[in-house]
Amino acid sequence: MKNLFQKTIVLSSVLVLPYLASHAQLGVNLQLANNDVNYSGNTTKGNNDVSYLYETWNKGSVKLSNDSLYKGMNLMYDLSNDRLIFKADNGLPQLFKLTVKEFTITSPENGGASKKFKSGYPSIDGGNEKTFYEILSEGKTTLLKRVQMKRVDEREAGMLYSVKKMKPVDTYFVEKAGKLEKIKREKSAIYPILSQNKAEVDSYISSNKLNIKKDGDLTILFDHFNAL
Repeated sequence: MKNLFQKTIVLSSVLVLPYLASHAQLGVNLQLANNDVNYSGNTTKGNNDVSYLYETWNKGSVKLSNDSLYKGMNLMYDLSNDRLIFKADNGLPQLFKLTVKEFTITSPENGGASKKFKSGYPSIDGGNEKTFYEILSEGKTTLLKRVQMKRVDEREAGMLYSVKKMKPVDTYFVEKAGKLEKIKREKSAIYPILSQNKAEVDSYISSNKLNIKKDGDLTILFDHFNAL
């Protein structure tokens, strides 16, 4: 019985130690700026900048360039720098040493639903193979969304002058046969992508009361035609 117990401990050590070592070597320390991730897991806002997808740590999974998969990690997606940050065991934010191929992150806004992001797509519109795109619909025609933080002029009600603020700007793409194409959320742009018969697209939009200006409804539309 003692020998069995000792063997169990040895076997457990063999299995657990590489796991711990791999996590310990997963990232590099992140130099914090005044408006970067703070130790409590929230972001601080300065100069009207909003640079994170969510302002708290959220659970998610990560696949790296060597195809290793990590689940249940505390993640934050930095939109301004298009980089994924994880919370290390010591509570400090770190960047991944290896390139992140894809990740999912739980949304605190949609009842625990997850958003999925991927990189590795062809260069287009200022993006490259390291650029992250949110996967809205995946299939023969994949619908992608890129969010960039841009400084835009904004005039608040009652103000005489506009001020420049950092705002998220959404751009949409479709990937088909390995090629990316930038699209607008307009019927005229979507018709030739989904079907040769635009009446078929119109019928589905109408019968399901879809607003293609909304991500959720646009996803429903693409999911339907991807399943045909």
